[in-house]
Amino acid sequence: METLRFNASDGLVLNCVDFGGAGQPPLLLIHGGSAHARWWDFVARAFTSRFHVLALDQRGHGDSPWTPEWAYGTRHYVADLLTIITNWGLGAPVLVGHSMGGHNVMVYAGRHSDTLRAMVAIDSPASYPDFAVNMLREMSQRPARRFDSLEEACANFRTLPDVTTATPEVIRHVALHSFRQDSEGKWSYKTDRRTMIREPISAWRGLADIRCPALYVRAETSNLKEFAPDMVARMPHGRLTIVPNSSHHVLLDNPAGLATALAEFVAELE
Repeated sequence: METLRFNASDGLVLNCVDFGGAGQPPLLLIHGGSAHARWWDFVARAFTSRFHVLALDQRGHGDSPWTPEWAYGTRHYVADLLTIITNWGLGAPVLVGHSMGGHNVMVYAGRHSDTLRAMVAIDSPASYPDFAVNMLREMSQRPARRFDSLEEACANFRTLPDVTTATPEVIRHVALHSFRQDSEGKWSYKTDRRTMIREPISAWRGLADIRCPALYVRAETSNLKEFAPDMVARMPHGRLTIVPNSSHHVLLDNPAGLATALAEFVAELE
């Protein structure tokens, strides 16, 4: 596994995990809010025989830089994707996003589907209700927790939302990559808390402009079950699949089930 750097918008240089498969068509994985590229560790390697598999740390997340001033709206994430995809020289990717990452992917695809081979959104909202935006903004204003050791930090790691059926081994693996040590020896989350200030762009109108093949993956116990069929119906080449034994964090709860759903979709592309 290697690490790449890609020039994005605003002069940022973003971190990207390269799982392998160089020389093959690209598959770009986009994590959700308050997550990072290593959330894909249990899914990505299933595709390296057919794709060059890459997982991006979005701005303010993982090992990518924080912005000096707040710049974490949907428009910023979409601008990063456009800059990377149109300049990386790898060709049109299959673009896959989970949760907030999937929201960014849907907005991006609604504007730039000509740059994509296909897109996948995993349990992602087309828009965010006001109460969710306000709740996240309130959370962003709470001080970041700091821990005396990595072990203490991992013991206190929680997903957001915290409902998950992932095994303790999966949660610990993700937690180990979620913290960094500061100059005082304390451990804190890598994610900039200001990323919870979203300023989302609704993807609803743009769904009809997604001209590439599109897959919407819904978790079995998703809160988005009533919206998913409508989202898919608006995509000209959209389809819906449901991953069993999963809540919102599908790629942690049932990575094998998610890999199967993705494999069936990309097999048709080939």
